Order: sequence, then C-alpha cells, then structure tokens
Amino acid sequence: MRFPESFRRAACVVSAAVMLGGCDGPPAVDSSLTEATVSGLVTVKGVPATGGSITFNPSNHLRKVQSKTAQIDKDGRYKVTTYTGGNQVSFDGEVAAKNMGVGLVKEFCDVQSGDNEANFDLLGEGGKKTPFPIEGKTKKGRKPPR
Repeated sequence: MRFPESFRRAACVVSAAVMLGGCDGPPAVDSSLTEATVSGLVTVKGVPATGGSITFNPSNHLRKVQSKTAQIDKDGRYKVTTYTGGNQVSFDGEVAAKNMGVGLVKEFCDVQSGDNEANFDLLGEGGKKTPFPIEGKTKKGRKPPR
C-alpha cells in the first residue's frame, strides 16, 4: 500500500515535532545576581533546633556562586541573604550532630525578590524522613532479624 505524497510529508512533520518537542535544553533557571533575604524556623521533629547552621546553595548550570550560610540561634531561627531562584538547603553543625540523619537531609527553597520565609521541620511529619533505619527498625517498621 502506497500513501499519497502529502500524507507522507505530514507524517514527517508531525514526527519531527514530536521528537524535537522536548529538546528545548535545560529548564529555565535564575542566572541573575539579585539577592534576597530568607528567614525562618528550623525544627527537628517539631522542636526548635538549638544551634548549628543552615546553608543555601544557589548555584546552577548558569550561575556558579558560593553558598550562603547562617547560624541557627538557640530558638531555631535563622536569617540569610542569598540569590533569587532555586536554592538547595542543607544543615550542619550542632543540629546535625545531635540528630542522626539531619546532615544528609537536602531541602529545596525557591527564593523570590525581597523578604522570604522558609521553615524547615527536619525528620518530622512534614519534613524529610531519615535516609536509613533508626533504633533497630527496618523501613517497614519491623525489627531486623537477629
């Protein structure tokens, strides 16, 4: 069976459009050096963290810059100036030393111009879970075999 020339051309155009549709390059990211303020509360299982540091990493494939770090005060509060756009957030120091798994937690914060509020509940109901079993329990909550 032979298809008409117009049908074959239309099929080629549609095929090319489908193949190229997802080839627009990397997703749009903020490459500006616009700074903004982020402040908030860091808790661990709902209890304010008492020390340590929080780090915002605003680097991406278009913007290579240093991370911005702030101290977490005795009430769990922090304030940092970082660049707008996506920031990977990590935790270190006392908060990580006192709470197994917190040093491995990575959060994400989309920073907008101006003042931003970002609260993080680590290892809690609304936060990240530990990346490995704790207190002798497996992922499904069963005790490991002896």
